[in-house]
Amino acid sequence: MPTPHRRAKTDDGPYTPSEQFPSGTVSTAEHCLCGIAGLVCTGAILALWYPALVAVTQPLYVLSSTAVVAVVTTLWLLTSLGVEFVWEWRAGRLSGES
Repeated sequence: MPTPHRRAKTDDGPYTPSEQFPSGTVSTAEHCLCGIAGLVCTGAILALWYPALVAVTQPLYVLSSTAVVAVVTTLWLLTSLGVEFVWEWRAGRLSGES
């Protein structure tokens, strides 16, 4: 049974790229590139603010490393989502109309 966004393959020939990924969908490569771009942005931000982050979390003693990991993970998630939002906006796929 074909998936909803793909037609059944017939003897007409192979899929064309426009049939395989309709204009309203996002490929896995785009998600991965946004995650990598978010990681690079997070690294750049941490290069500047890591000493301040450690100083702020130091009063937590044993939990300070957990707080640093939580902040870094949240920062990475937010930057990758921001990069993906900008990517989709620039590609013109944010209208929500299919």
